[in-house]
Amino acid sequence: MRLADEFFLISWDTAHQGRPRLNPGTVALGLGGALLAELMLQDRITVRGSELRILSSQPVEDPLTGDLLAQIRDAPQHTGVRTWLAYLAGDAVENVAERMRESDLIHREQSRSLWRIRVRYLAVDFIVCSWPAARLALTLTKREPIGLSGMVLAGLMEATGLFESVVSNPADRPASRQYLDVLLASLPPPYVDLIGQLKAAVGDAVLAYRG
Repeated sequence: MRLADEFFLISWDTAHQGRPRLNPGTVALGLGGALLAELMLQDRITVRGSELRILSSQPVEDPLTGDLLAQIRDAPQHTGVRTWLAYLAGDAVENVAERMRESDLIHREQSRSLWRIRVRYLAVDFIVCSWPAARLALTLTKREPIGLSGMVLAGLMEATGLFESVVSNPADRPASRQYLDVLLASLPPPYVDLIGQLKAAVGDAVLAYRG
């Protein structure tokens, strides 16, 4: 399961209502950050401060991130991380959901009311789709070792305000938060910068949403 797929599954209630656990704009920004992180994990791009740079234009296996890499390559004038986060947020939910649907992880339900179309994404297999959040919660509460991709997922969770959704037991949160801080402090600088840019973008989006 790819990083953005895992983030989708911790930010979306695919088990019951099929709706996002956060405001849709925050979920979309988080998915945009996860897609950039997928390319970072494959050594295709990196982040330094607020700027994004290409390391390699070699093709990647996944069509979605392959198309993103081509767009970044073809727009060298756009290097701001937040510019790309805002751009990707426009269709990140639909794009990642479609990739997951093709992998038979979720299915899409659509209904129409008088005023709008409602779309729900629901798990094909509840156990499979609940695992990313369960694994992350177990890692934090048990202070277990975690690989780089898992650490980045934890950072995306923190930046978008999903911590309490993942660590649902209030009694577990103080120790889990402490371990989360340790993990985030251990991230390589490019990922720290990406998560920092995402957190700032989410903060602005939340203020705009409330306004």
